Amino acid sequence: HGPGAGMPKAAAAPPAPAQAPEVTLDAATYYQQVKRVLEPEQFREFSANIKKLNAGQQSVEETLEKVREIFGEHRPFLFAQLQKLIRQAEEEARRQSGDGADVGGY
Repeated sequence: HGPGAGMPKAAAAPPAPAQAPEVTLDAATYYQQVKRVLEPEQFREFSANIKKLNAGQQSVEETLEKVREIFGEHRPFLFAQLQKLIRQAEEEARRQSGDGADVGGY
């Protein structure tokens, strides 16, 4: 037996995104994560709300409220990441003085 015998390799576990909140969140990675966690119907609802937000048919507040219901109270990390993504998109839009803040390209 050597040191660590029988212990699983740490590299086998996928990194937890929640451990590095300072890293700029990638929308595509976030969507993949949401799709893995949510049921297909929940993910469709989530996507529909993001599309409405990006099309200017729904406010950020309304979108967050609806998404919070979809995620439920057991997924606060996903909700916090979405808030961060929206803030990043808004900041980017202000920097470019564009007229829309697309989140995740939807």
